[in-house]
Amino acid sequence: MPLHDKTTKLINFIRGLKGFVIVTDIDGNYQHIGATIADAVLQANMKYETHVRPRITRIRAMFPDAKTISGLKKILSNTTASDFLDWRGLDRANRFQEIVDLFDSETIETEANLKDWLMKESNASKLLKLKGIGPKTIDYFKILTGIQTCAIDRRLLDFLKQAGLEIKSYDEAKEIINSAADNMGVKRAYFDHSIWEYIGKESQPSCKK
Repeated sequence: MPLHDKTTKLINFIRGLKGFVIVTDIDGNYQHIGATIADAVLQANMKYETHVRPRITRIRAMFPDAKTISGLKKILSNTTASDFLDWRGLDRANRFQEIVDLFDSETIETEANLKDWLMKESNASKLLKLKGIGPKTIDYFKILTGIQTCAIDRRLLDFLKQAGLEIKSYDEAKEIINSAADNMGVKRAYFDHSIWEYIGKESQPSCKK
């Protein structure tokens, strides 16, 4: 099926759903690069409400100077990445430190600098070299900094499957969802989060709805 037809099929599927709403309240745009990196590192395969958001709120409150890379590196000279994140697992703490070091080497200082850096597609390959970083994390970084796109995860793939679409690749899924958002006149990041929230509510036990 051509990409255009898949996009149309997705739009028609959404318009036929009861309870699907466009969510405009999303996380991100912290203007605090420590919180931005932490969010991107912690969110994968975690319950956001219980495991991620409280930690981001804590980081912003406890480490205001971490809003810049230089301020963050100064904090990390006296505080471990694990303690900064309030996270026991070393894999995510190490990934956090590696991202901080990469951004520092790229002369990224603020979240606004990071947004400009992410807008250059050639920079994605530098992030992809880090262990545990894939296309989804890069797109999630983009959303956190205000770039309009979607980040394909299991919830979004489940949604496309429910719509009767057979997806061949990450990039195809991304293009279909972004095209549907554009055609419906919805910001891509809002569209992404609306699908994510819809699938999340749908998967909850009925007694908790």
